[in-house]
Amino acid sequence: MATSGPGATNLVTGIATAYMDSIPMVAITCNVGVSLLGRDSFQEIDITGVTMPITKYNFIVKDITKLADTIRRAFTIARSGRPARCWWISPRT
Repeated sequence: MATSGPGATNLVTGIATAYMDSIPMVAITCNVGVSLLGRDSFQEIDITGVTMPITKYNFIVKDITKLADTIRRAFTIARSGRPARCWWISPRT
């Protein structure tokens, strides 16, 4: 788990290493509010875009009521198929 912006980008090396070493991993970060997305807000980064090449799957949760189901799905995906891939959740409120 990490905060948005620098916290999320600090996870990229670990995610890439897990991906290359076939280690299942789930990374969860926060981001700016939905109303601020794409407006170059403080510490906003397209972490989904950054991590897409080094993850098995990415989620962007824009509705907090869907977060628990998304986390359950993420762990299911991490355990399925080729083990080695990781994915990213970026909840946005």
